Amino acid sequence: MLHSYFKIRDPWNFKPHKFEIGTPVIQSSFHDNHFVLKLYGLGENEFPDFYNYHLGHYLDNFPGDEQDFHRYVSDIVSTRIAQLKLIDPFSRKALRAKGKIEQLRAFHKFLGSVDRWNSSKALEVVITEKNEEIAGLKEQITELEHQLKTFRDYKPSTEIDIRDKYLPTFIHLIHQLQNLVLPDGRRLFNFQGQSTWYKLLSKYFTHNYKPIPKETARNYFPVQKTPTIKGTQVPEDLRLFEIILAKPKPGKR
Repeated sequence: MLHSYFKIRDPWNFKPHKFEIGTPVIQSSFHDNHFVLKLYGLGENEFPDFYNYHLGHYLDNFPGDEQDFHRYVSDIVSTRIAQLKLIDPFSRKALRAKGKIEQLRAFHKFLGSVDRWNSSKALEVVITEKNEEIAGLKEQITELEHQLKTFRDYKPSTEIDIRDKYLPTFIHLIHQLQNLVLPDGRRLFNFQGQSTWYKLLSKYFTHNYKPIPKETARNYFPVQKTPTIKGTQVPEDLRLFEIILAKPKPGKR
């Protein structure tokens, strides 16, 4: 029996499996040619079964895996397409070659649909895709470097430290700032939500030279301010300062 990546029909077998390759009498060693000849007579809906039939034969008889088989078949198809393209377009064989190329391209497209290793892609195509991927990554790196530089520009060399036990005292001042109203009735600060306030506190301030965890700061700035929420209230004895309107509203003394 001839050793081949593809399933060869047995000699004098006139009822072979529809996907077996070769002739019933003369045993040829040109297995690749017989594989392609069989391929020319198949419909596109038969490509998966044809491929899997010979893949099963290969896996049962050779030490390689599907990637090896896929690469081997892809090379055969790519080489045959390249050979057919060399046929003189004005020769008698040109029209037949065109049909064969279309069939081979259709099978090559199928190989691409089951390709997990880029076996069916030409080396130039793979290189082009990788270069495009690298270019995209370089753009991302440039953007991230720009963001990092911006971040560093706004990062202070040292944070402002809140002394002793007076972190709640400072938070009480922030709460008052949120509620300040201008003489015309508008709030001094226009903001939505509380995240900016507690992130500002955690990022730019320390307490006794120790970082203020973001979760600790968040406890003092709940979305819904209710007295029942544990850890959000500033003790009365630490509410040391009151912010008042220095200039009264027009018409008031």
